[in-house]
Amino acid sequence: MTTPPFSLSHHEAPPGVLRVSLTGDFDMSVGDILMRTLLEAARRPGVTAVVVDLEHTRFIDSHVVAGLVAGYQAATAARRGFTVVNGHGTVQEVLDITGLSEVLCR
Repeated sequence: MTTPPFSLSHHEAPPGVLRVSLTGDFDMSVGDILMRTLLEAARRPGVTAVVVDLEHTRFIDSHVVAGLVAGYQAATAARRGFTVVNGHGTVQEVLDITGLSEVLCR
């Protein structure tokens, strides 16, 4: 089985807001990478908020959900904002079913 194609990118805009964009399919094979990325983003000096952009994300599983929760908890502990935006289709359904859309999507 091959790992589905995915990419993670981030940029700061506006200043203090770190936008982490996910593209592709995210499953258990990349869950740890996502979690580390979000934890580092939440703790990054000068960052006041982390925005996770799911516009180009086609699939997420429970490992990704765990990564999002870990990122949210790290940001909250550091007194920083954490928001998930642009979920659609199956991706948004996962967030809705787990109840995370009420907490993470504003």
